[in-house]
Formats: sequence, structure tokens, C-alpha cells
Amino acid sequence: MIEDSFIESHVVRNGGNKVVLRLLSIAALIAGIFAINVFGFTTFGPGALYITMMLSVTIVFGFVFMFKRSYTEYEMEISNDNVNVAKILGQSSRVELMDFSIKDCIYIGPVTGDRYEEDLKKTGIKIAITEKKDYPISEEVWYMTYKEEEYVCMLIFDFKPEMYKVFRRYNPRNVAFYKAPAKTEKETGEENA
Repeated sequence: MIEDSFIESHVVRNGGNKVVLRLLSIAALIAGIFAINVFGFTTFGPGALYITMMLSVTIVFGFVFMFKRSYTEYEMEISNDNVNVAKILGQSSRVELMDFSIKDCIYIGPVTGDRYEEDLKKTGIKIAITEKKDYPISEEVWYMTYKEEEYVCMLIFDFKPEMYKVFRRYNPRNVAFYKAPAKTEKETGEENA
């Protein structure tokens, strides 16, 4: 009897240089609120302070909403032969991006493989759910291609070794060969202890 398989991958998109941009936008927000309040007080007197404070609070809430929406997470679930990919915005709203079967995949393999560049040219829809938007070309990053209506879709993801067994079970002909790294003496010694 074949056992059920369930693998979940959760990726938070690394902002990289967005940290500097966020700090600059916070500084601009504080300067803007200060300018609005000073301008309102000096031009219209103390009576305008209520209106400028309400405007400041509205701007802050809008900024917090936009700041939260810029936080992006990706979730990939492999349940038996089904792959489901979702994007989570601001830790609150979930958008389903892809839902397909491993059995329908044209090819599954690393981005370092010979086929990757050619498959990338044929792709109509490409989604990368890696830590960085510009993912590294390495053995740890794999991709899957499948056909959805008239489009060839490509999913690029961070590979986990336990995924390989599931890929081979449901689509053995279209999965690249994967050689698991050999355990070092230190790792084998820890297991025996």
C-alpha cells in the first residue's frame, strides 16, 4: 500500500534593499506629518490643529496598511500528487496562484540543468517562490513546467530532498536525476552515538 505524502514549504520573500527604502519612507512620513501640523497651526491657528491631526492619523493608517501589504509570503503544499501554491499578502489575505498535478508536469528538475533555458523560453506564466526575487542558479533551486490550457506554466521553488521521492513516485519519466549528498563522517558519527 502506498503511503500518503504531504510536504509544505513556506517562503518569506527577502526584501533585500527594501529596508533602506522603508526607513526613508518612514522618515518622509514623519516629516510630512510634522509639516502638515506646523503649516495648519501657523496658517489657520490653533483651531486647525484638530483637522491636521485627523489628517495625520489618516495618513499613518494608510501608510501602515501599505507597509503591511508589502510583506509577501509564499506557501507551497504537495499533497500526494497535487501541488498547490498560494501568495499571502500582509499576513492576512491569501491568493491562490497555482493548483496542478505532478502527473501533468512536462519536466521537473534543477535550474542548473541543460533544459532550463529552453523551457524558460517556452514559458507563458512563470512564478518564482524563492527567498529572493532574483533566485540563484544553483542545485537547491528547482522548477516544474506543466500545461494549463494554451499556456506553459513554470514554478520555480527551493528544493527539499524529500520532494524528490514524491516527484519520482507520480511522474518518474519527467523528473531529472537527483543524487543525494553523501553524509559526512561527522553526521554518520552523530547518528551512531
